[in-house]
Amino acid sequence: MIGLALGGLTEWSVPHLPFSLEPLANSAAPWVLIAFAVALTGRGKWESLMLAVVTLLTLVLGFYVVEAGRGWGVPRHQVAFWSVASVAIGPLVGLAAGSLRGGGRTTAALGAGTLGGLLVGEAVYGLTDLRFSSPADYWHAQLVFGAAFAVGLPVWRSRRYLRGRVGALSTSLAACTVVGLATLAAYQIS
Repeated sequence: MIGLALGGLTEWSVPHLPFSLEPLANSAAPWVLIAFAVALTGRGKWESLMLAVVTLLTLVLGFYVVEAGRGWGVPRHQVAFWSVASVAIGPLVGLAAGSLRGGGRTTAALGAGTLGGLLVGEAVYGLTDLRFSSPADYWHAQLVFGAAFAVGLPVWRSRRYLRGRVGALSTSLAACTVVGLATLAAYQIS
């Protein structure tokens, strides 16, 4: 239900948001964060994985149901593209959430870095390829938010183990870099 409602709200917000917040309705980060938050409620990694995939698919469904309800044409290729993207990215988001919630320091750091990398990679794309059509302040905020996930979550998780902080932080930053570059490359290809 959360996915359907927020997917519909996203579609509704497209013409209603001010320019400074327009990327909220046209970027993947809000949906990734919604799927991540829902996946955090999973009792294990596999349940988190499934929750993330289902949430992303229902966000897509809610978006296009509202679009069709407005009388606008719903392009099948867009529905197919975002559905495939949901199935491809959903497991990564779900495993990141499950690892952060129930994994050890290293797997939690991988989860934090993965989430941070998804946000940072898209922000770099927005700052470079969309610099003339969307507000830079939004992308800067998303970049900072993604980096804060990648740095803050592993440091917080290992707050009682000073020695573990460096390893967890290094692991998270490495994952953030790899996932961020992969995200940027995926946007360049699509």
